[in-house]
Amino acid sequence: MPIFKRAEHNERGPNALHGTGGALHVADLRTPNPVAGAFLDAAVETGFVRNPDFNGPTQEGVGFYQVLQRNGRRYQAAHAYLGPRSNLHVLAHCQVERIVFDGRRAAGVVMQRDGRTQRVDANAEVIVCAGAFGSPQLLMCSGIGPAGHLRSFGIDVVLDSPEVGGNLQDHIDYAINRRLASRDLVGLTPSMLPQIWRGWREFKRQGTGLLTSNIAEAGGFLRTHPGLDRPDVQLHFCIALVDNHGRNWHLTRGYCVHVCVLRPKSRGTVRLTGADVRGAPLIDPQFLSDPEDMETLVRGATLVRRILRARAMRPFVGSPIHDDDEVQDEELHAVIRAYADTIYHPAGTCRMGGDSRAVLDPQLRVRGVDKLRVADASIMPTLVSGNTQAPSGMIGERAADLLCCTNAGR
Repeated sequence: MPIFKRAEHNERGPNALHGTGGALHVADLRTPNPVAGAFLDAAVETGFVRNPDFNGPTQEGVGFYQVLQRNGRRYQAAHAYLGPRSNLHVLAHCQVERIVFDGRRAAGVVMQRDGRTQRVDANAEVIVCAGAFGSPQLLMCSGIGPAGHLRSFGIDVVLDSPEVGGNLQDHIDYAINRRLASRDLVGLTPSMLPQIWRGWREFKRQGTGLLTSNIAEAGGFLRTHPGLDRPDVQLHFCIALVDNHGRNWHLTRGYCVHVCVLRPKSRGTVRLTGADVRGAPLIDPQFLSDPEDMETLVRGATLVRRILRARAMRPFVGSPIHDDDEVQDEELHAVIRAYADTIYHPAGTCRMGGDSRAVLDPQLRVRGVDKLRVADASIMPTLVSGNTQAPSGMIGERAADLLCCTNAGR
């Protein structure tokens, strides 16, 4: 909690659970969309409570999301942390190929830069921050991972660490899309062009309007049945169609409601396809391999249908993209299996833990070698019950603290 608060600059001001003065700017939406507001009204009609702060005393309920913005413009981690600093030198357009070891000590990295192979030595430690897919891949290409798997690609084993690349978790997500010709929504139509122009002018003048939207404006954390002690699904209400991650285009306006499983039981893997880190890894999330995840999604989709039938959403009924309005039981299972996918929250592939099989110890150090840590979402033993960006920032802040304590005086 102290680290979350230290990292945050929340425009609402500080309180017991929020901070100001931190690197990450957190703001309320400048111009909330009226259709997103109608969805929230419909959810309240359906029996769910309003929650003005999902990171407040309680998580459960529906409301508008706060966003990482400053003056209506997206404010990402690069803005927050990668500005000019005396203790930071960023090398862009480089590809780290492997970590090099002096015995069991991480001594530096070998990388490709401007077509040439270079080695960079580490005076203190090597920190891997390549994400839930890239970090285990780099460790395995460097000789740390399941020994048999590494040897099958001719990689010399530095450390047999069977769980590297295992324990992959992600929020499996099912999106309910509706076509709707409302000028309050976003879509690929000629009438959008003047709206975008007006939105640009409004944004430049006063930092408000359409172009300040994060698209996924509203949502909630809900329990799909009353016997649960906390929410098991998260909703995102988007003011545009989001079909197959936006790859399927529709020449119309519309909206989308995402429902994702907050604590999935399914576990996947990240494995190598070769010894060269520049090749894509083999990612198998094994979505829905645990039947409980499917049942949670079915309950969540049924719950969203109830909300969309409430009085407040009657002006915005629309028509379904995948004809999934009325299907039930096994048909709904089949539709979900056909269309459910990631909502971009992979985690867990370099698990931190107190047990000897954990890839990392609780100080983020790779067990079995020296001077090597991992600091990204891959370190999570279990996936957090919400979005992963702020927790990943917290992990980075905590890693910086650990490094300062360990390497003080260098």
